[in-house]
Formats: sequence, structure tokens, C-alpha cells
Amino acid sequence: MDINKIIEIQSKIVPETVELLMERYEILKVISTFKPIGRRTLAVKLGITERTMRTEIDKLKEMNLIEIKASGVELTSVGIDLLSEINDTFYYIKNLSELELKLMEKLKLKKVAVVSGDVEKDIFTFNNLGKKAAEIILEYIKNDTILGITGGTTMACVVNQMKRKKGIKNLLVLPARGGLNEELEIQANTIAANLAEKLDSQYKLLHIPDNLDEQELNVLKNNKLINDVLSDIQKINLLVFGLGNAREMAIRRNSEKNVFNIIEKENLTAEAFGYFFNNEGDVKMQINSVGITLENFKEIKNSIGVAAGSSKAEAIYAISKFNNNFILVTDEAAAKRILEL
Repeated sequence: MDINKIIEIQSKIVPETVELLMERYEILKVISTFKPIGRRTLAVKLGITERTMRTEIDKLKEMNLIEIKASGVELTSVGIDLLSEINDTFYYIKNLSELELKLMEKLKLKKVAVVSGDVEKDIFTFNNLGKKAAEIILEYIKNDTILGITGGTTMACVVNQMKRKKGIKNLLVLPARGGLNEELEIQANTIAANLAEKLDSQYKLLHIPDNLDEQELNVLKNNKLINDVLSDIQKINLLVFGLGNAREMAIRRNSEKNVFNIIEKENLTAEAFGYFFNNEGDVKMQINSVGITLENFKEIKNSIGVAAGSSKAEAIYAISKFNNNFILVTDEAAAKRILEL
């Protein structure tokens, strides 16, 4: 009998066991996110009494899942490992495989992976999203791969969660886009370099901003070093990308007022690679950008999109309308909201 069936039977016969598991999982998750954390603060965040919290803390300590320090409560190494295992079990408890199938059917995507939780509510789910995406990426990396990756906090998380791997022949990692006016840690160049270090591979950087005017872009594209990188970008055969809400991405790009006017007038919901889409996946606006194009995006055999949170649901829906030839890694909150659209 598989674990899915065992948990299903358990939830029917002894539902209080599953409820207790969920309660203690939440406690461990909050401790993991806010460590070190005091008991009173922990009780407030979880909405339970200090007395109940004291009892649970004592039990978790007896099981060697947490340790109590002067600065607050923290997870032990055993607790950290168990938290990850519990989260994996939630895939079966919440029947996320069924949610994945429903999402694949609605969006007509080649594959969907859904992680438990909501990235907009806790950092643990966000890190787990990165971990799941990193695992899928490693499955698709072969010898002679040219891997392109975009920028942003989600892509940075994916690389942070990526396990180190050696021995991949002729692997080249590239930034799939030029840089935006944001923190160095989430620039496509930085993320590509960090990923290459994890995979012990070669990499090239694209030393060009993503929001120059057309004349400036054309001048820079004539530079041999930049032109070589742009030429390699056209050969990407594994793309990892994030996508965003149209308005939020316009803010990130420090766009002019007329861009926001078009977003509102055309009811644009999504942005990817410098292109803005309405809810039906029609391209309604393009901001001067450099790197991967929509033509590349449609032609690349293996693309992995990573986006989560209910606020990204409409953006995911719109991009899948434009091109459904990619793998989606998302969270439970986004998946459920997409099914409502």
C-alpha cells in the first residue's frame, strides 16, 4: 500500500492525528522562519494561548526537535530534517497531485509541480518552491546544455536551494536578460554566475541594462563581447524564468507614466522578458529590452517557469495562453486561484 493511501485512511479513521500533525508542523515552520523566537511571540503568531504553547514546546523539546536558548526557541538539526519530510508528506495529505493534474488540464502545460502552502505568507514555502524548481532543473540539465536564467527574487531563491553538481560536460550558463535597476543579488548576471558556481560550469555575463532606449541598445549590441553573449542566448536550450504581475514589473523597471496608463487601459495582467500581456495571452506592449525574445521562448524545447502566490495567478494564466510549452513550478495558493479564473 502506498503512502498516499495510508495517509488517506488515517485521516478518515483518526483525523485528530492529522490535525495534530498540522498544528505541530505550523509551530515548527514558524520557528524555522523567525528563529530564535520567544514563546510569547510564537503563541501570538499562531493565535494560541501561552499555556498551550508551553505544553507543545515541552513536547517538541522532549522529541529533540527544538532547543531552547536564552535568545529564544530554535530547531535542532533533527527538527530541520523532519520539517522538510513533513512538508513532502503534505503533497499526499493535501492530494496536490490531483491539483497538478487539474492545473495541467486547464492551462494545457506539459508539466506542473505544486508545493504546499502560500509563498506570500511564509518564507518556508518560498524556499520550498525554490527547492522543487531546483530539483526539476537538475533533471533537465544534460551535457552540451546552454542554460539561460532570468533575474528576480524567485530565481535567486531557486539558485540558493540548488544542490551542487559536478561532471556536466559543456554546460554554459547565461543571463537570459539584461539587468534591471535593482539589487545586485537579484540581477540576472549575479544569479547566472552563482548558478554556474553551483554547477561547476562556464558562464558568460551580459553587461548591458535592460531598459535603455532603442538607439543606445543598438550601439551596445555592436560591441563584440556583448554580441557574442547575445548570439549564445539565441542558442539557449534550457530556459529558467520568472514572470510577474504587469503593474509590479513596470514598477520594478521604473517605467514612465505612459506605461502604467497602457497597463490600465488595456487591462494588462502579465510581464515576461520585457513583454506585457493581457489575460488572453495577447502581447500588447514591449519595453526596450535585450536578451531572450518571445520567438526564442516558443522555440526552446525545455523551459521552466517559476512563479507562486495568488497575486501571480492571472500572470501565470496569461503567459500559458501565449505559450503552453513549458513546465510550471508554483504553490498551492496560486494553483487554487488559477482554477477559479
